[in-house]
Amino acid sequence: MEIDSIDMRNYRCVEKQDGAYIVAVMVEDSYYLQGSFCAILIVGIYLALASCCMVYMLSKVMKEKDEKEKFRYKSNTDELTRCYNRRAYEEDINKLDLTKEWVYISMDLNGLKNANDSFGHAAGDELICAAADCMKNSFSEHGKVYRVGGDEFVVIITKDILQFENILSTFDQRVAGWHGEFVESMTVSYGYVYSSERKWKSIFDISKASDERMYESKKQYYTRIGIDRRR
Repeated sequence: MEIDSIDMRNYRCVEKQDGAYIVAVMVEDSYYLQGSFCAILIVGIYLALASCCMVYMLSKVMKEKDEKEKFRYKSNTDELTRCYNRRAYEEDINKLDLTKEWVYISMDLNGLKNANDSFGHAAGDELICAAADCMKNSFSEHGKVYRVGGDEFVVIITKDILQFENILSTFDQRVAGWHGEFVESMTVSYGYVYSSERKWKSIFDISKASDERMYESKKQYYTRIGIDRRR
């Protein structure tokens, strides 16, 4: 619609053609549009900053969580064998429920002292790591493997208890089939106890009984091969 005359005080932008005004933008409308644009711009900047802050905080939380998990893994893992260490063992052993069925296995390498004396500590480390690998490959799917001393290990089986004899047989086969760079072969003495064997007073009684059976197995091994047990 053409307008013949307008009040110039109320308009910011006008254009005239053939004596009539064809474009007129009111000052109030112009200010309103500018204000809306500024408001949208401010909101956009705020949302962008808020998003950046959220991303930063999320990445910080994830980094802290990752660092905590790494610290926990390192503090609970034996450096040489990558088995769980004694600290993890002490934590987990107190969580075991005597009313549930599980198996406690005490394990000890045979001939470690002889390997160290004859071939050096590299041979001893080879034996320890090889035994640990056999244990992890055989038992990790069914429980946890802990290195609690130099050549002393504990395995706690909490899954597939009915298949335990087969699981143990698999471990025996792995040990028998191992051959190393420094040492030709290895043997491992062990004793184990079912939590369901009888009504135990404490978990300590189970670990003690398992150790006694392991030492009896070790005694029989050294008697059989005719070597001093201390070696």
